[in-house]
Amino acid sequence: MAYFFPKNAQRPFYRTLYDSLSAVERGMILREFIGVTYRRRFQFFKKYHFHHPHSAFKHNLQLAAKRQDKRFCISRRMWRKKQQLPTYLELIFRHYVLGFVVQRLRKRHGRELKPEPGCYPDGPLVLAALEWFAEHEAELSVLIGDEIDQVLAGGDRHLYLYCLRAFEITRQLYDEAQVQVAVLRSQSYSTGGQVPLGAELEFSNLGYRASFEHSFGHHAQDQPFCNFIYFHHFFLEDVTWRLGGYLDHHVRLRRYLPVPWIGGFFEYNLVRIDYPRRYSLPLTRDPGFLARYIQSVITFNHRVAPHSLHLNVECVARNELQPAQFSDYLCLLLLGGDLVADEDGVLREQRFFRNELIKMVQQRRHMSLFDHRRHQVSEFAFLRLVDQRHHDDWLSLIIALIGFNRVTDFERYCLEAQGELLHWAHHPQPLAADEIEAFVAKVERGIQADPSLDQTVVDCHLQRIRHWLQRQNARLR
Repeated sequence: MAYFFPKNAQRPFYRTLYDSLSAVERGMILREFIGVTYRRRFQFFKKYHFHHPHSAFKHNLQLAAKRQDKRFCISRRMWRKKQQLPTYLELIFRHYVLGFVVQRLRKRHGRELKPEPGCYPDGPLVLAALEWFAEHEAELSVLIGDEIDQVLAGGDRHLYLYCLRAFEITRQLYDEAQVQVAVLRSQSYSTGGQVPLGAELEFSNLGYRASFEHSFGHHAQDQPFCNFIYFHHFFLEDVTWRLGGYLDHHVRLRRYLPVPWIGGFFEYNLVRIDYPRRYSLPLTRDPGFLARYIQSVITFNHRVAPHSLHLNVECVARNELQPAQFSDYLCLLLLGGDLVADEDGVLREQRFFRNELIKMVQQRRHMSLFDHRRHQVSEFAFLRLVDQRHHDDWLSLIIALIGFNRVTDFERYCLEAQGELLHWAHHPQPLAADEIEAFVAKVERGIQADPSLDQTVVDCHLQRIRHWLQRQNARLR
């Protein structure tokens, strides 16, 4: 394995720290620093024409690291932003520490934390790492804060130095006995399941006002992040790659490309595999796993308010599909929308009321990295992401969407009654009891088609879905 120690790190503190590392630990730092480049190394080397006749692989890693070190240097202009700098640095340190925990878990617990067939290979590892992170949140906050103070005092602008310091934090806190507890806890949420699932989580302290049309010229209202207009200046897309991090600025013609000084939503795309977005993979087939994953990611990104959730449910082989009724869409909004009182004390469904939604459900075709086939997926795009929900709440919601998707024909009958939904969102009216029961019956019929799910769990959550709808409906009276 090739190693890398740049010239800007040739100082007593960093030299001593690096010399204390084993060969394996130096390899871990190299992999984490290169990040996506390491995972896509053969595509990357071909693109940049890296080649060495005698030891191509090792030599190319060195060249890639040199290129990344030169690129991953915070500009002097950014360094002068004293209010924003510590918070952005904290995001970098947290993601580097998370990555090192994932690497350690792979070495010691790779056999226990096996991926599901056709799903994101690192999913179980990342969830266990998130469990460990939550358990050590207080200690990590102190240690990361100390490291940031030293970085600011030393004027260290290179991300390689942050990566090195983050590894030392991980090395101090990592205890195998505590890690085993985190592994077992992450496995305890499994429920089984056959339907491939994915999720996209959007965060913003400005809420719906983070999008381009609302935020332009008003970034200072979100301090210290400034609506993430500095997202790319701190290279967060490269640092947050394990969770599929990117900036969703809602500038459609440049959807996946940086737009300088335009902010937006800090998004974790948990189905994303490559940065050009040619391929994707489901995160899991297990609704219990996904429910815990969503909850853990919200906890991890605790400095930024959760905003919205897109849940992806693959359309597996189905029979006797029926078009969705208007009352079905209203039940979905009662379960996963944002029914809250506005400034006048009037209940409204805020996602439609604030014109956040174009469609509630969209049909997409995702190209799998493994089989290179396009898989039909229903993307439920209307869900509000909130930190008050517990694991069972997310699990009930996911089960409802899996069941409903399995019996509903969104492909041929995908035209939603947008006008009626918008009118209802402004003046929500209660549903009839038989409309709620009809929706629950559809969910039950769809979820019963998955025999791998424990029947006791299914019955429990069907009852929770019914009570949830009845409680929300009662608020409208």
